[in-house]
Amino acid sequence: ANGSSNVTLTCQHDNSNHNRLFWYKQTKGSEGLSLLVFSIGQNQIEIEAPFKTHKSKYAATRPEIKMSTLLINKLETEDSALYYCATSTQISVNSGYPAYFGNGTKLTVLGDKPEVEILKPSGTETSCKQKVTLVCVAKNFYPDHVSITWTIGSKEIKDDVATDPYATQDEKTKLFSITSRLKVSKKEFKPQNTFRCTVRFYNETDKTM
Repeated sequence: ANGSSNVTLTCQHDNSNHNRLFWYKQTKGSEGLSLLVFSIGQNQIEIEAPFKTHKSKYAATRPEIKMSTLLINKLETEDSALYYCATSTQISVNSGYPAYFGNGTKLTVLGDKPEVEILKPSGTETSCKQKVTLVCVAKNFYPDHVSITWTIGSKEIKDDVATDPYATQDEKTKLFSITSRLKVSKKEFKPQNTFRCTVRFYNETDKTM
Protein backbone atom coordinates (compact mmCIF):
# COMPACT_ATOMS: atom_id res chain seq x y z
CA ALA A 1 0.00 0.00 0.00
CA ASN A 2 1.07 3.58 -0.54
CA GLY A 3 1.60 6.06 2.25
CA SER A 4 -1.30 8.42 3.18
CA SER A 5 -3.91 6.00 1.73
CA ASN A 6 -6.30 3.74 3.67
CA VAL A 7 -6.62 -0.03 3.80
CA THR A 8 -9.35 -2.39 5.00
CA LEU A 9 -8.58 -5.90 6.26
CA THR A 10 -11.36 -8.48 6.42
CA CYS A 11 -11.70 -11.46 8.76
CA GLN A 12 -14.22 -14.23 8.12
CA HIS A 13 -14.78 -17.51 9.97
CA ASP A 14 -17.40 -20.24 9.95
CA ASN A 15 -18.19 -20.93 13.62
CA SER A 16 -21.22 -19.10 15.03
CA ASN A 17 -20.23 -20.16 18.57
CA HIS A 18 -17.07 -18.06 18.42
CA ASN A 19 -18.50 -14.86 19.85
CA ARG A 20 -15.11 -13.43 20.83
CA LEU A 21 -12.94 -11.93 18.13
CA PHE A 22 -9.49 -10.35 18.33
CA TRP A 23 -7.29 -8.33 15.94
CA TYR A 24 -3.55 -8.43 16.65
CA LYS A 25 -0.60 -6.51 15.25
CA GLN A 26 2.95 -7.88 15.04
CA THR A 27 5.62 -5.44 13.93
CA LYS A 28 8.84 -6.50 12.22
CA GLY A 29 11.47 -7.67 14.70
CA SER A 30 8.90 -8.23 17.43
CA GLU A 31 8.16 -11.72 18.72
CA GLY A 32 5.00 -10.75 20.58
CA LEU A 33 1.53 -9.77 19.43
CA SER A 34 -0.16 -6.49 20.39
CA LEU A 35 -3.93 -6.64 20.91
CA LEU A 36 -5.46 -4.02 18.64
CA VAL A 37 -9.19 -4.81 18.65
CA PHE A 38 -11.44 -6.89 20.91
CA SER A 39 -15.05 -7.86 20.22
CA ILE A 40 -17.42 -9.73 22.53
CA GLY A 41 -20.14 -10.15 19.92
CA GLN A 42 -21.99 -8.77 16.94
CA ASN A 43 -21.76 -4.96 16.67
CA GLN A 44 -19.77 -4.89 19.93
CA ILE A 45 -16.20 -3.91 19.21
CA GLU A 46 -13.50 -1.92 20.98
CA ILE A 47 -10.15 -0.47 19.92
CA GLU A 48 -7.63 -1.35 22.63
CA ALA A 49 -5.17 0.96 24.36
CA PRO A 50 -2.74 2.34 23.32
CA PHE A 51 -4.13 2.15 19.78
CA LYS A 52 -7.38 3.98 20.59
CA THR A 53 -5.37 7.10 21.46
CA HIS A 54 -4.62 7.44 17.74
CA LYS A 55 -7.71 9.44 16.79
CA SER A 56 -9.32 8.27 13.56
CA LYS A 57 -6.33 5.98 12.90
CA TYR A 58 -8.17 2.70 13.40
CA ALA A 59 -11.78 1.69 12.96
CA ALA A 60 -13.32 -1.75 13.22
CA THR A 61 -16.70 -3.30 12.50
CA ARG A 62 -18.40 -6.58 13.26
CA PRO A 63 -21.74 -6.55 11.46
CA GLU A 64 -22.17 -10.29 12.05
CA ILE A 65 -20.59 -12.93 14.28
CA LYS A 66 -18.69 -14.55 11.43
CA MET A 67 -17.19 -11.37 9.94
CA SER A 68 -15.15 -8.36 11.00
CA THR A 69 -13.21 -5.59 9.28
CA LEU A 70 -10.26 -3.49 10.39
CA LEU A 71 -9.75 -0.10 8.75
CA ILE A 72 -6.36 1.62 9.00
CA ASN A 73 -6.44 5.27 7.95
CA LYS A 74 -3.69 7.57 6.69
CA LEU A 75 -1.10 4.82 6.29
CA GLU A 76 2.44 5.46 7.49
CA THR A 77 5.52 3.26 7.25
CA GLU A 78 5.05 2.47 10.97
CA ASP A 79 1.86 0.63 10.04
CA SER A 80 3.87 -2.02 8.17
CA ALA A 81 3.26 -5.22 10.13
CA LEU A 82 1.54 -8.59 10.22
CA TYR A 83 -2.12 -8.34 11.22
CA TYR A 84 -3.88 -11.39 12.65
CA CYS A 85 -7.52 -12.12 13.33
CA ALA A 86 -8.40 -14.71 15.97
CA THR A 87 -11.67 -16.05 17.38
CA SER A 88 -12.64 -17.89 20.55
CA THR A 89 -15.66 -18.99 22.56
CA GLN A 90 -14.29 -17.23 25.64
CA ILE A 91 -13.53 -13.64 26.54
CA SER A 92 -9.90 -14.35 27.42
CA VAL A 93 -7.39 -16.49 25.55
CA ASN A 94 -5.79 -17.23 28.94
CA SER A 95 -8.90 -19.01 30.22
CA GLY A 96 -7.80 -22.39 28.90
CA TYR A 97 -9.98 -22.20 25.83
CA PRO A 98 -8.08 -21.98 22.55
CA ALA A 99 -8.12 -19.05 20.16
CA TYR A 100 -8.13 -19.87 16.47
CA PHE A 101 -5.88 -17.70 14.31
CA GLY A 102 -5.94 -17.00 10.62
CA ASN A 103 -2.78 -16.97 8.52
CA GLY A 104 -2.36 -13.24 8.97
CA THR A 105 -2.09 -10.40 6.49
CA LYS A 106 1.26 -8.77 5.77
CA LEU A 107 0.87 -5.04 5.22
CA THR A 108 3.79 -3.15 3.70
CA VAL A 109 3.47 0.61 3.41
CA LEU A 110 5.68 2.06 0.72
CA GLY A 111 7.60 5.10 1.85
CA ASP A 112 9.90 7.42 -0.04
CA LYS A 113 11.42 6.33 -3.33
CA PRO A 114 15.20 5.84 -3.38
CA GLU A 115 17.50 8.76 -4.01
CA VAL A 116 20.06 7.44 -6.50
CA GLU A 117 23.52 8.79 -7.21
CA ILE A 118 26.51 7.42 -9.14
CA LEU A 119 29.91 8.32 -7.74
CA LYS A 120 32.60 8.59 -10.40
CA PRO A 121 36.06 7.05 -9.95
CA SER A 122 38.84 9.26 -8.65
CA GLY A 123 41.42 10.79 -10.96
CA THR A 124 44.09 8.60 -9.38
CA GLU A 125 42.14 5.45 -10.18
CA THR A 126 41.50 6.42 -13.80
CA SER A 127 45.16 7.20 -14.41
CA CYS A 128 46.82 4.34 -12.53
CA LYS A 129 44.58 1.28 -12.80
CA GLN A 130 43.41 -0.95 -15.64
CA LYS A 131 39.87 -0.97 -14.24
CA VAL A 132 37.84 1.78 -12.61
CA THR A 133 34.98 1.52 -10.12
CA LEU A 134 31.62 3.23 -10.39
CA VAL A 135 29.63 3.35 -7.15
CA CYS A 136 25.82 3.53 -7.14
CA VAL A 137 24.34 4.79 -3.87
CA ALA A 138 20.60 4.44 -3.21
CA LYS A 139 19.39 6.02 0.02
CA ASN A 140 16.39 7.24 2.01
CA PHE A 141 13.92 4.57 0.91
CA TYR A 142 11.45 2.25 2.63
CA PRO A 143 10.96 -0.70 2.80
CA ASP A 144 14.24 -2.47 2.12
CA HIS A 145 13.15 -4.62 -0.84
CA VAL A 146 14.98 -3.13 -3.81
CA SER A 147 17.12 -4.54 -6.61
CA ILE A 148 19.89 -2.80 -8.53
CA THR A 149 20.88 -3.34 -12.15
CA TRP A 150 23.68 -1.78 -14.20
CA THR A 151 23.60 -1.05 -17.92
CA ILE A 152 26.09 0.33 -20.41
CA GLY A 153 24.00 1.83 -23.18
CA SER A 154 21.17 -0.69 -23.62
CA LYS A 155 23.17 -3.73 -22.44
CA GLU A 156 22.69 -5.05 -18.93
CA ILE A 157 25.95 -5.80 -17.12
CA LYS A 158 26.12 -8.66 -14.59
CA ASP A 159 29.85 -9.36 -14.44
CA ASP A 160 32.09 -7.34 -12.13
CA VAL A 161 29.08 -6.09 -10.15
CA ALA A 162 29.16 -6.19 -6.35
CA THR A 163 26.01 -5.14 -4.49
CA ASP A 164 25.62 -5.03 -0.71
CA PRO A 165 23.96 -8.27 0.49
CA TYR A 166 21.34 -6.27 2.40
CA ALA A 167 20.27 -2.67 2.91
CA THR A 168 21.21 -0.84 6.10
CA GLN A 169 18.66 1.06 8.16
CA ASP A 170 19.14 4.43 9.82
CA GLU A 171 18.18 4.14 13.49
CA LYS A 172 16.59 7.60 13.61
CA THR A 173 14.77 7.92 10.29
CA LYS A 174 14.17 4.15 9.82
CA LEU A 175 14.95 4.65 6.12
CA PHE A 176 17.28 2.32 4.21
CA SER A 177 20.34 2.70 2.02
CA ILE A 178 22.30 0.32 -0.19
CA THR A 179 25.40 0.47 -2.39
CA SER A 180 26.40 -1.30 -5.60
CA ARG A 181 29.78 -1.20 -7.37
CA LEU A 182 30.61 -1.77 -11.02
CA LYS A 183 34.16 -2.34 -12.26
CA VAL A 184 34.80 -1.49 -15.92
CA SER A 185 37.94 -1.37 -18.03
CA LYS A 186 39.46 1.98 -18.86
CA LYS A 187 38.64 1.26 -22.51
CA GLU A 188 34.93 1.12 -21.67
CA PHE A 189 35.03 4.17 -19.43
CA LYS A 190 34.73 6.82 -22.10
CA PRO A 191 32.31 9.73 -22.71
CA GLN A 192 30.36 8.01 -25.50
CA ASN A 193 29.30 5.19 -23.16
CA THR A 194 26.29 5.84 -20.92
CA PHE A 195 26.44 4.09 -17.56
CA ARG A 196 23.13 3.61 -15.81
CA CYS A 197 22.23 2.32 -12.36
CA THR A 198 18.56 1.36 -11.97
CA VAL A 199 17.03 0.80 -8.55
CA ARG A 200 13.79 -1.16 -8.71
CA PHE A 201 11.52 -0.45 -5.76
CA TYR A 202 8.65 -2.97 -5.64
CA ASN A 203 6.23 -2.16 -8.46
CA GLU A 204 6.94 1.53 -8.40
CA THR A 205 8.59 3.42 -11.24
CA ASP A 206 12.28 2.64 -11.55
CA LYS A 207 14.66 5.24 -10.19
CA THR A 208 17.63 5.62 -12.51
CA MET A 209 20.86 7.59 -12.52
